[in-house]
Amino acid sequence: MTEPRVASLEHAKERVSWTLAQLEKIALAFEARGSLLVFTIFVPIYLTITTLVARHKLLWDDEFFTLYLSRPATMDQMLAGLKTGADQHPPLFYYLIHQITAVFGLSHVTLRLLPMAGFGLMCVCLFYLLRNRTSVLWAFLGMLMPLTSSAIYYATEARGYGSMLGFCSLALLAWQRITSSQRRRVLWLCTLFFSSAMAVSSHYYAVLFFFALGLGEIARTVQLRRIDPWVWLALAGASVPPLAFLSIIRSANSYSAHFWAIPIWGSLLEFYPGILGNLANILILGAILFLIAALRSESYEQDGRQRVLRHFSTYEVVAWACIIAVPLFAMLLAKFVTHGFTERYALAGIIGAIVALCHLGFVVAPRPRSFPLLLCCTALLYFVVHGIRIMRIEGVAVTRLSEQMHLLGNHADSPLALSDITIFHQVSFYSPRAIIQNVAFVANPESSVKYLQQDTVDRGLLDLRPWFPLQIVPSQTFLAEHREFLVYAYIGAWSWLTYDLIPPYYDTRMLERYNSDVLLSAQRLSDRPPDATHAFDQAPPVTELFRSISTTGPSLCKQWMPHDSFCDLIEQERERSLLHPLIPRQSVR
Repeated sequence: MTEPRVASLEHAKERVSWTLAQLEKIALAFEARGSLLVFTIFVPIYLTITTLVARHKLLWDDEFFTLYLSRPATMDQMLAGLKTGADQHPPLFYYLIHQITAVFGLSHVTLRLLPMAGFGLMCVCLFYLLRNRTSVLWAFLGMLMPLTSSAIYYATEARGYGSMLGFCSLALLAWQRITSSQRRRVLWLCTLFFSSAMAVSSHYYAVLFFFALGLGEIARTVQLRRIDPWVWLALAGASVPPLAFLSIIRSANSYSAHFWAIPIWGSLLEFYPGILGNLANILILGAILFLIAALRSESYEQDGRQRVLRHFSTYEVVAWACIIAVPLFAMLLAKFVTHGFTERYALAGIIGAIVALCHLGFVVAPRPRSFPLLLCCTALLYFVVHGIRIMRIEGVAVTRLSEQMHLLGNHADSPLALSDITIFHQVSFYSPRAIIQNVAFVANPESSVKYLQQDTVDRGLLDLRPWFPLQIVPSQTFLAEHREFLVYAYIGAWSWLTYDLIPPYYDTRMLERYNSDVLLSAQRLSDRPPDATHAFDQAPPVTELFRSISTTGPSLCKQWMPHDSFCDLIEQERERSLLHPLIPRQSVR
């Protein structure tokens, strides 16, 4: 090897070593400043990004359930809606949303304020769960990991998952403090009881987290050879909401026969890759680049890796392992009891996964300070870029919705069956009232089971007609009243109507197409043979709430959220679309 090449390599190695040394100094300074610097960085970035996303994101199906069921003025009216079983969130969740919007006013942000606060609470609790066992930077990384996972979606969704994660994390922190120290024991016991009750009051599936935590407490009992009754009493807080609302839970169980989310064992293998997939890629890439740089530097061999290996109690490891196994517990519950499983029901499992990953990283990763520093910087950058990307995507969604409102507005005088549930919800809320007076969602649980193998949407909307300001009509009623009508739908897993409009009973032709949605003209040629009818078909449609709203006023968004600029933005985008002809686009589904 020539001397210039050797000199060049030596120079490169010196630069790498110098860079790593500087990173160590920066990391050391970061560690010295402690928690104050962490929160100075985290709080403004988290609040800014989540608030902007929450402010510019359209409501979707489940969030409309939260909006409509939290609007009644009394708890009795909320309970009456929940007793239908059409929504499975606990009553206290809706009551808290009602109180928040009553105090701060209703807007896209305030409707999502509870999950935003809950998700942020989880990040804070993860920091303190890791702070005393690892280092400030590894605890900071644990705080940031949820922001780079797909779970961040639930920070700005007006459902109970964000607050569930926050209270579950607080419960784990309280349990850790109780079992590791006698300081402030009464305070932490009260915190454990409160957070246990509030977590299950956010979502019933949080009870699986406390089942896992209970297994950890059983291991502690065996290890210490004594029972700690006060801890068990505090953990019993998780049983209060299910016992208090047992009748509502039983009503919801009636939906399990044809639930939309069928439990499949194989989905367990996709749970953590699906939740932590993006983060895993960042960790792998960051680790490879850092290890290459460290192995090429002379200082790597000179700087012995210093580790403070702390002894973990058996019961702590059992608790973490059982929390990680929450998806398995959720699947077992779904298979043998509820018959419904989707990943968000087991979301609390990521708390144990993050705690375990950060402890592992602290033990095995090189350069205990600069390595997590680089990962923290990468995680923060990812969170900011991802938030900007989500806002851009939501901007496209607003444009798409405005064009759909334009299309439907061109046919506002004709009866129209809208069978895409998401579009129906959004058009009904964001459109001027004149556009949606003749738009109805045609529901039939039997047809939904026949064609889609589930009846969750149709049955739920029919049950909740008295609480929803929507025109939801049983199919038999709608078809009896209209011999000719329009249909706006897509052919897919959530829409059965197009499968039913076939000869010799109906003649259909396509009028317009927008992306994968089609506008059809349907004419009834002959009546069907009488089928078995559902009780919903025999009862008159309950549309008093829909009819009580002005037929010529602005959108519900503008009426209910008069100070929310996002409602104005959507209306401006709709008016802008009126100036341009609709151009069919490529499917965005």
